[in-house]
Amino acid sequence: MLDQSEIVSYLLSLGVVKARDAVADHLSVVDASRRNSVFVVASRGRPTYVVKQAHRDIASGLEHEAVVLRMLARSEIAASVPVVVHHDARAGCLVLRAPGGTPDWTKHHARGRFPTTTARALGRMLATLHTDRGPIAEVESGEDRMWGLSFPEPPYELVLGMSAQARELLALVQATPDVCERLLTLRDDVIADAFVHGDLRWDNCLAVSPPGGRRRTRVVVIDWEVAGRGSAALDLGTAIGEYVSAWVTSIPITAPDDPGRCIALATTPIERMRPAVHALCAGYRAAGGELPPVRRAMEMTAVRLLQTAVERANALNAPPAHLRTLLNVAAAILREPEGMALSLLRLAR
Repeated sequence: MLDQSEIVSYLLSLGVVKARDAVADHLSVVDASRRNSVFVVASRGRPTYVVKQAHRDIASGLEHEAVVLRMLARSEIAASVPVVVHHDARAGCLVLRAPGGTPDWTKHHARGRFPTTTARALGRMLATLHTDRGPIAEVESGEDRMWGLSFPEPPYELVLGMSAQARELLALVQATPDVCERLLTLRDDVIADAFVHGDLRWDNCLAVSPPGGRRRTRVVVIDWEVAGRGSAALDLGTAIGEYVSAWVTSIPITAPDDPGRCIALATTPIERMRPAVHALCAGYRAAGGELPPVRRAMEMTAVRLLQTAVERANALNAPPAHLRTLLNVAAAILREPEGMALSLLRLAR
């Protein structure tokens, strides 16, 4: 496994970067590791390179991503995915190239602005992906992208990997019979009707300017490790869930048992995000996609919120009050998906 100090030398050995850039110290190497070892190599005015490494027991994820990206490079969304520069299956290493100077959506929205142009671009990209009937449509990943559906009856391995705080959240879900019933029903009802990205968090969406332009009106989607056959509603619901999660996170909750008292103090009100959510859906329709029913999309939003709460609890990077509020919002959506779509986002069936 390469460490941070070896990344530039590795890219030099592949001929990916030029020696003059390394010598002039034009390159920055940032550790962005999460599931895998990930290093992002950037320089002003040049493409960004991502070096991903995995241990042998999980290297199949990188191999799968390489296969998916090479197939997508021949599809209609080629401009919206990174380029595979190098893949060494034996060493468990994958090198990708993406446009330089492109913030992910978490940074793109950091000032409380939620552009409709990039949201619409994401909707168009998703519709094109979901309606692709070529060889990519049959690719399977073997990953459980909707592991939140197993919360009523979680596998031992899932619980074993949780922090104490995450297990407390799981116990709260299991103590709510109607929510557990809805999750079990969803688990039996979900149909794999499209090829999906499967993990459309804002960290995986880059805001990109078109060639010769300055405004960020395009999107490049990264991290395709879990992509494969799945429910189109999952991608849409995950994208919507990121907006809802950002709203909840911005609420200064001082009374965990009554977060509603502080909703009006949210620094990023849900009203400010609605135009972007509507643009996402409009872009999907404009590209010829048939939007999943609002009910199913919102149910997938709820599943995404449950998973987000547990992921943040495992990483210990969010206050417990916000995590409990995410659970409460997810539960409310599962109970009344169409009603919550209308009241929260002004989305009608």
